Amino acid sequence: MITFYCNHPHLTRFSRPLIVTALTTLGLLSGFIPELARESLTLDFNRAVHAQQAVPEDDINKYARAVLSMEPLRQVAYNEIKKIVNGNIPDIQCHRSETINQLPSQEARAIANNYCNQASALVNNYLTPSRFNQITRLAEKDGNLRQRIQDALQRQQESR
Repeated sequence: MITFYCNHPHLTRFSRPLIVTALTTLGLLSGFIPELARESLTLDFNRAVHAQQAVPEDDINKYARAVLSMEPLRQVAYNEIKKIVNGNIPDIQCHRSETINQLPSQEARAIANNYCNQASALVNNYLTPSRFNQITRLAEKDGNLRQRIQDALQRQQESR
């Protein structure tokens, strides 16, 4: 993120909008997405890689197959950990070891680690882990992509 502060005391009310407009135009032309924080008069530029955000249908189908192959393992691990922690399961993310380490017992951590290792091996049958994670992050922000994934999951479940 690149931040440009527009709080210079010599800027008039007229020149601030001109600077913001000029920087926004420059940012858009260079592939940056500008965000204007109104309360602080801060203009933030977040780099957007538009070409990488297009997810081909083949990748969506591979992603859906990976999710479906992991689901039975996830359910077993979830239920085993749930018994150990008396139903209060924290958010566990395989790529963040601190979420596994927060589990209260060695047995629960072993179950989570085992699941993560098995899930990673399954993902490798369909996509690279980095591509799988990239699609996951994109789907969190893109409702259309989420729907495409849901549709692929449903199609593949129906064909089983």
